[in-house]
Amino acid sequence: MIALAAAALLAALPEGQARYRVELSGEPVGAAELRVACAGARCRLTFGTWLRAPEEAGGAVRVRRLEAEVDREGRLAGAVRRLEDGAPRAASAAPGRVPASAAELALLSAAAARGAAAGPACLPAFDEEGGRTGLACAGPALPDGALALDVLGEREEVRAGPDGFPAEVRLPDQGARFVRDAAAAPPARAPRLPVRVAGPAEPGRARAFCGLAPDPAPTAPPPAAAPPATPGPGDCRAQAAAWVAAARRAGLEARQAVGVAHDGAGFTWHAWAEVRGPAGWIAVDPAFGEAPARGPRFTVARFTPGDERARADAGRRILACWGRGRVR
Repeated sequence: MIALAAAALLAALPEGQARYRVELSGEPVGAAELRVACAGARCRLTFGTWLRAPEEAGGAVRVRRLEAEVDREGRLAGAVRRLEDGAPRAASAAPGRVPASAAELALLSAAAARGAAAGPACLPAFDEEGGRTGLACAGPALPDGALALDVLGEREEVRAGPDGFPAEVRLPDQGARFVRDAAAAPPARAPRLPVRVAGPAEPGRARAFCGLAPDPAPTAPPPAAAPPATPGPGDCRAQAAAWVAAARRAGLEARQAVGVAHDGAGFTWHAWAEVRGPAGWIAVDPAFGEAPARGPRFTVARFTPGDERARADAGRRILACWGRGRVR
């Protein structure tokens, strides 16, 4: 039944390109571009993003590009190519299914072909990065005229543009928005992470953030040679960086961590340090004056000074979790 419904749902993709301003929590963080170019029965689908990492992760612009050969209705009919900052990365392929990066376009095309009175319908889709397969479904129209979608379990709200490309894509669970903007570009300055993150009033009830479990409770203090964890000048990021530098001068192995922590009043995006002890890494929080750092906290990313690859990966991880809503 699903296969038959999907076959009836699909319609020809529009050709052309559209550029978007990417916002997280209402703050511009970069640009995205979607292109469809067809010849005969095949089309080349290209989706690229240029996102500036937050200041806490170095502020560099990270470039991501996905290319897929699809048929006129958007179903994968050839290879998938994935690049990150110009370097090839592993990509997944599921022939006959619509790539997730084209799901909004395929569903809008189908909705236009079927008419607004038609009921909800789904098509087979897949994630080019993780390989996950499932359905991309179009639901009812929302009061503002946007179409409610569910793409591989991700809730979306999409407004169609006059050329068939989305005019706006909203991802409510991520606090993300893609707005049509021909002049969109990464911001000149690195964005700052939002401060507060919604969560339970009782911090001990925190169980997950962005798919992460809380960090384990500390079992040992930092090494005796470690500098004291006392608050200093600057924000938490500057204090963590200064502490890591001092620990490394003392001959210790240390790195920075970024994530979400409870500051006594609520959950907040935060930066702290980690130092290696005899039994493993120990979190130290100079901004909170904690050695070892206490919970609950969720480490989203880690990087060592000078390791630009790790810092770039930290930026991608933070961007992916930035708008994830709340601690559950």
